[in-house]
Amino acid sequence: MLKNKILRYAFIYGSIAAFICITVALIQYYGLEKSPFGRYKLPAFGINIIFVIVATWVYRANNLGVLTFTEGFSVGFMTNLVAAVITGLVFFIFVQFIDKPYGNNHAIMLWVQENIKGIEKIKDTHIRDFGIKEYEVLLSQAQEIPSAAYVFLDEIVKKQLCIVGITIVSVIFRRHTFTIS
Repeated sequence: MLKNKILRYAFIYGSIAAFICITVALIQYYGLEKSPFGRYKLPAFGINIIFVIVATWVYRANNLGVLTFTEGFSVGFMTNLVAAVITGLVFFIFVQFIDKPYGNNHAIMLWVQENIKGIEKIKDTHIRDFGIKEYEVLLSQAQEIPSAAYVFLDEIVKKQLCIVGITIVSVIFRRHTFTIS
């Protein structure tokens, strides 16, 4: 029963978070001509944290105000994971089947160009601190074109950074019942 309740909240709020993340990514890509990957993924972290908070809050409210750390962490973790998996799958499908055949992987190429520009900005300090050879390695890595599978894995792995926020939310929202015998 408890697992089903946690999963229900995770799927509801994770799906909503994924929908909003995908909408923001499409606005970034089609409206602002920015890649929805890389550094422009930052709004998605905030969206996921907001829905982790909402899912945990609603779960606690519907559990008579009682929430253990384990329950809060489970709701938050699963909400974040559901959002990341759905978003990652949509990004995979977009890169593999929509953008690739018609736009020659335009979203991926924007991401690569943004990575190269970012590395070129730090050229002087990176060469000074690490040497020209390390800079050239870093630049060649940035020039590699990621696959649709890489985009999917990148989405899931980077969204797991939200675990810090999930832990904090679980600690703040936990509330136990006390019985005096």
